[in-house]
Amino acid sequence: MKNILYYVLALLTITAASSCKKDKAFEHDASAPIIIEKFTPATGGAGTEVLIYGSNFVTDTSRVSVTVNGVKAFVEGVVQDRLLIAIPRKAGVGKITVTIDGQSTSSKDDFQYTPSYVVTTLAGNGTPGYADGKGSAAAFNFGNRCGLDIDEEGNLYVAEAENRRIRKIAPDGTVTTLAGSGRNEYAEGKGTAASFFLPMDVVVDKDGNVFTSDPSAWTIRKITPDGTTSLIGWMEAWGLGIDKRDGTLYYTDAKSSGSVFKVKPDGSTEQIITGLSYPSDVTVDSKGNLFVVLNGSSVIQEFKYNTWAPGIIIGQPGIAGLVNGEAAAAKFDTPWGIAADSKDNLYVAGNGTWDGASTNSNQCIRFITAGTWQVSTYTGGSTAGFADGTGSAALFNAPTGVTVSKDGIVYVVDRKNNRVRMVTAE
Repeated sequence: MKNILYYVLALLTITAASSCKKDKAFEHDASAPIIIEKFTPATGGAGTEVLIYGSNFVTDTSRVSVTVNGVKAFVEGVVQDRLLIAIPRKAGVGKITVTIDGQSTSSKDDFQYTPSYVVTTLAGNGTPGYADGKGSAAAFNFGNRCGLDIDEEGNLYVAEAENRRIRKIAPDGTVTTLAGSGRNEYAEGKGTAASFFLPMDVVVDKDGNVFTSDPSAWTIRKITPDGTTSLIGWMEAWGLGIDKRDGTLYYTDAKSSGSVFKVKPDGSTEQIITGLSYPSDVTVDSKGNLFVVLNGSSVIQEFKYNTWAPGIIIGQPGIAGLVNGEAAAAKFDTPWGIAADSKDNLYVAGNGTWDGASTNSNQCIRFITAGTWQVSTYTGGSTAGFADGTGSAALFNAPTGVTVSKDGIVYVVDRKNNRVRMVTAE
């Protein structure tokens, strides 16, 4: 597109120059309105060149200012009824406004800005093992479909099944062990005095307490910020969700005819939703509604707060694939983890196969827009591998856990790569 638009602008410049002997150069008429008829392309990210069609422009670019959603764009050139701009970073969706000598007009339609999402490796070196340290000096061995969560200060907590530990990752990528000895046993204690069988998922409450599921031990455990563990209750929990408003815990049991349970303050449980196909994870939006990943039928299912009445189904039950679009047309492929951001948008970790198969079509994080339920691919694609980069150029190998910070940074458990990846908008 860039080369085409440059060619168009150059051709128009030559044409205008060759005809200047016959016609007077066009001038901006301050008494007449500036007109924007259309622009093309209508969608793009930072650096996209957009050709604006209209009238009453001026060739002197020093007199022209253009904004996209209020963010100033670079004006590359003007030729009579065409104006060429470059879309600025972090513009967002909004009108294109042209200002000449203080006189302004805006487009009828919004420019649809598509931000770039850059994937980097926060911690882990790709070799399965156990080592605390910073960045690539740390080693993980997930060995299963593990989850993670984040606290208010930006610290990550990761369930690590094969190493039987709960790891903490500071914002700078420094990994420490919060709790777990690595021994395959059940024991309460502080730090390495505690032991787990199969820690699978974690959630964090507003006070920084971490809760972890251990389905092999049939427990949910609480871990205080200093690493001290205690028993919440005996239950076969896999995926965990937490209502940040009041700290209420929910869990899924990942059975063929599975259920979602609510954990009461006394540690007892209430079975609130039944008959689900391998429910693997659950997240809670700002209103208390639950969104459950049905790994067995490859859909995301909403359940309304307190009544637990079924809501929207996102995806096509029993039909696996990698298809974006509206809720009923989209396809997932045995998804596993889910998270909600502050605006109730949903993020889904794609590959929930038992062995993290490279043949799974969803080696990616999918994004579901709150309210419209439009599904898109947030980062990654259908190819398993390892590569940092932007959008589909980034590669994952069996992403299973996902969480998002209050600042919108997305973190992923990249299971087969034994790394924790970070996705930042531009």
